[in-house]
Amino acid sequence: MSNRRSFLRGASILMGHAAFGQVMTAFAAAPRKATFFTDTEMQTLRALVDVILPATDSPAASAADTHYFIDLAIPACASVAAQKTFREGLKTLGKKRFAILAPPEQVVQLKARAAVDMEPPYDQSFFKILKDYTLTGYFLSEVGATQALAYERVPGGFQGDLPLKANQKAWAI
Repeated sequence: MSNRRSFLRGASILMGHAAFGQVMTAFAAAPRKATFFTDTEMQTLRALVDVILPATDSPAASAADTHYFIDLAIPACASVAAQKTFREGLKTLGKKRFAILAPPEQVVQLKARAAVDMEPPYDQSFFKILKDYTLTGYFLSEVGATQALAYERVPGGFQGDLPLKANQKAWAI
């Protein structure tokens, strides 16, 4: 039975990856509008992503619209179990009015949730899913890729003509 579950989990991950291109295309489009989560869930989600990646010398996660990326990616890439776990986690934190808490209290609340969520498997861990999708969305966004990461249009620079030794293979591009 565990082999079957592993196979099914692997199959759902592959299907999620197959949908990822569509998610990125939709994420690049404007204007941004929530399609999966409610307005209340989006307010909570916006606050959550900013606790994980607050503004420092680079913009906060919400400045990169990471919460909108998650709104697109969860229904397209996450398993049904992960979607349910995530929505329940948002609902729980929404009832605690997470979005309007002071930032230090938000950190305390999220740390407490993270401590509880370390033991369960990925699809049953709100915090693991949140962290995974937040980091993915942020660093794949234009803001994350150009302001938080060191951006080089051509990594290592361009060298148009490299001498090859006898019988040496050419470089793959």
